[in-house]
Amino acid sequence: MLRKSTLLKTVQATLGQGRGIRLTVFVLFFLSTCMPAFAQTKFRGILYKASDSSVIPYAAVSVTELGLSMLTGEHGEFSFAVPKGPNQFSLNVFAIGCKKTIVYTIPNNELKKIYLDVGAQALSEFALRGMSAEEVVIKAIASIPANYADTSYFDHSFYRRYQRVNNRYTNLMEASPVVMFKLNSGKHGVNSKEAFAVSQVRRSNYHPNIMNEAEDNPVDLLEQNPIYHLHESSLDPGRFYNYRFRFDTNNKTKDFVINYVCLGYSTDHHGIQGDFALMDLNGEAWDSGMLVIDRESYAIKKFSRVSHRYFDYKYKFFPPQNNRLRYDGHYFFFEFTGGDLEAEYQQRNGKWYLSRMARKYTNEFYIPVFGTREYEITDHFEWYSDTVSRYTTAEYFDKFYTKMATAVRDYDAADWLVQKFPFHYAKSETVFTDLEKDGPVLKQFYNESKIDDERRISRRK
Repeated sequence: MLRKSTLLKTVQATLGQGRGIRLTVFVLFFLSTCMPAFAQTKFRGILYKASDSSVIPYAAVSVTELGLSMLTGEHGEFSFAVPKGPNQFSLNVFAIGCKKTIVYTIPNNELKKIYLDVGAQALSEFALRGMSAEEVVIKAIASIPANYADTSYFDHSFYRRYQRVNNRYTNLMEASPVVMFKLNSGKHGVNSKEAFAVSQVRRSNYHPNIMNEAEDNPVDLLEQNPIYHLHESSLDPGRFYNYRFRFDTNNKTKDFVINYVCLGYSTDHHGIQGDFALMDLNGEAWDSGMLVIDRESYAIKKFSRVSHRYFDYKYKFFPPQNNRLRYDGHYFFFEFTGGDLEAEYQQRNGKWYLSRMARKYTNEFYIPVFGTREYEITDHFEWYSDTVSRYTTAEYFDKFYTKMATAVRDYDAADWLVQKFPFHYAKSETVFTDLEKDGPVLKQFYNESKIDDERRISRRK
C-alpha cells in the first residue's frame, strides 16, 4: 500500500475530480463487492502429513461446490467462507506428492485436521530426490509474495491495440498510460486493482466491426497477469488436477523451463463479453504453455499460453445457441480459432515487476442459414513497462480511471518521434502499409484527434 504521505492524501483528494473515481470511494466499493449476500460461516482446516504430523504448507486446495481455491499458508492452514448450516463439500487437495479429493459434511466453523499420506513425496525430501515439474510450479506460485512487488506503485508504460480484419491490419491505437498498480496482500497472495491516467493517445482511421464495439482496454489485458490475478488465470492452483507439467529437456539455460498442457478447458475467453461460463462453451478449446522459473528464487520470469480450438467441438446453432451475436442489426455465429498470451517479468531492486504483456485471439463470424464467413478478425494487445516509481507527478492526480480514456486529444507528432517499443505480433512495416491504404498515417492520427467524444460515439452506433 502507498504510504499516507502528502502524495497519497493529494491523490485521495483529487482522483474523484471530474469524471475520475475517488480513490477512497474506489477502495470502499471494492470492499463492498466482497461482502457476503447471505449468512456465512467458515470451512477451516489444517493439512498434516500422516507420517509425522508435520504441516503441509503451500498446497493447492479447492472446494468443487463453491468454485473457490487457494494455497495453504506456511502452517498448512486454509479457510473458505461457506453458507451457514451443515453442508457437504468436496475438498480437492493438490500438494507436492499428493493429489486427493475428500468429501466432508462440515459442522459450522469446525476446524478440520486433515492427515494425508505423502510418503516419499514429502516436502523435506526435495534436496534428496529433486522436484518434479509440478512441484517446481507449486513452489513458484507459493513464492509470489516474497518475489514480486507487494507495495502499490506507478508504471509509466506503453499500450498498443490493433486488428487484422480479413487479412488487412486496421484500427491501430497507441497510448502512453501511467498505470497505478494498487496492491494488497492476503491469504490468497498479492492482488492488484489497476487504474489508468493517459497523457498521449494516437489512432488511425476507425473502421467499425463486430469485435471493436467493446473497445478492449489495457485493464482487460493486465487482468490476464497471473501474478496479481492468480485465481482468474491459467496458473490457478485449484485447477491443476487438469494439468500435466513436464521439464523442457532441450533447455540449456540455468532456469527451469516447464511446459504444460491443460486438455480439460481453456482460460481464453477470446473477447466474448458477459458471463462466459453461462454460455456453456466447455470443451471449445484447450491450452498449452510454458513457464520460465528462476532456479534460485523460484520467481516466474516468463509465462506463455497458447489456446487451441478443438476441431471436433460443435457449437449450438439451434436454441439455446451459445455462439450467436448481434451486430449492426444482423445476427452472426462466431467460432474461435485460437489465441496467444505472454507475460514477462524483470527484477528491479530485489523485486520482480511485470515488464511486458502481449495477447491475441482470432474469431470467425458467419452469416446464419447460408454459413458464409463474413469476418475473420484477430485482435492484438501489447503492453510494455517503461519506468516504475512509487510516486507520480501532480499532472496525473485527477486523471486516474479504472478504464483508460481512449479519446485522442491534441495530437502532436513530436511526442512520438522516439519509438522504443516494437510490434510483438506483426512487422510495423506491414501494419503501416495496410493503414496507408486510407491515406497518410500521420494525417489519420491528426484527423482522429479532432473528433470529440460526442461525434465518435455517434459514429460508432
